[in-house]
Amino acid sequence: MINQKVVLISGSSSGIGFETALRFARSGYITFASMRNLGSEGGKKLLEIKKTEKIPIFLLPLDVTRKESVKKAIENLKKEVSIIDILINNAGFGFLGPIEEFSIEEMKMQFDTNIFGTMRLTKEVVPMMRKQKAGLIINLSSIAGLVPVPLYGMYSSSKFALEALSECLRFELSHFGIKVTLLEPGSFNTNFSQNRYLPKIDKKSSPYQNLSSNFFRGFKAANPRVVAEKIFAISQKPNPKTRYLVGRDAVIYYYLKKLLPEKIWEWGLRRIYNW
Repeated sequence: MINQKVVLISGSSSGIGFETALRFARSGYITFASMRNLGSEGGKKLLEIKKTEKIPIFLLPLDVTRKESVKKAIENLKKEVSIIDILINNAGFGFLGPIEEFSIEEMKMQFDTNIFGTMRLTKEVVPMMRKQKAGLIINLSSIAGLVPVPLYGMYSSSKFALEALSECLRFELSHFGIKVTLLEPGSFNTNFSQNRYLPKIDKKSSPYQNLSSNFFRGFKAANPRVVAEKIFAISQKPNPKTRYLVGRDAVIYYYLKKLLPEKIWEWGLRRIYNW
């Protein structure tokens, strides 16, 4: 029997969002794959797959950093369906570099997408879920939201904030039958690495030049389909947990940070970064 539930996914033009949109659509979900640029390579590929496989996937223009774009996207969605069963907040990006070297404007950019963008979309969708007295919100965090490492401070801080917001939303929205859960992936082969932003400074005069050249690359990246499969599996659970670690490196980092004494953890970081 085809499941005609409705799922909305942000940041679907590549990586985890792209694979997740395909996973749900191929399972019969009416899938709204949203992205800033419908003409992107990922957008074109999704349309080709839709035409070939006849799957119920629809592309939705959506820029989570713009309130008007979010509102218009939900208005357009409502013209096609009356409910949203699952919201997957996946859109995001990461800054890489020493915290001191980022301008306040750059810091705002990081939070505008990863935090405020998530909340703009969530605030538009929650009233619909509350009206239907059911719904599931899956927020894509990162192991960096639980275990910060040097040079990822800006990105980690935004994901730390997402962790706190999601835990509180989980409690507050449970009263209305809405479930909220977090996913903390480790390293996966997506466009995230290529799309990392660096602070706009003169690198030659940076006092962190040696540190920046030794940033931690971690484990070999895995296929993002692993995360997509995990997201789909979580959506099938009647009562999802608060959070789910995804990837071998995510599990290792989480328990190392949790179990090692602080001095040993910092000693390890100094050895890795030679700092």
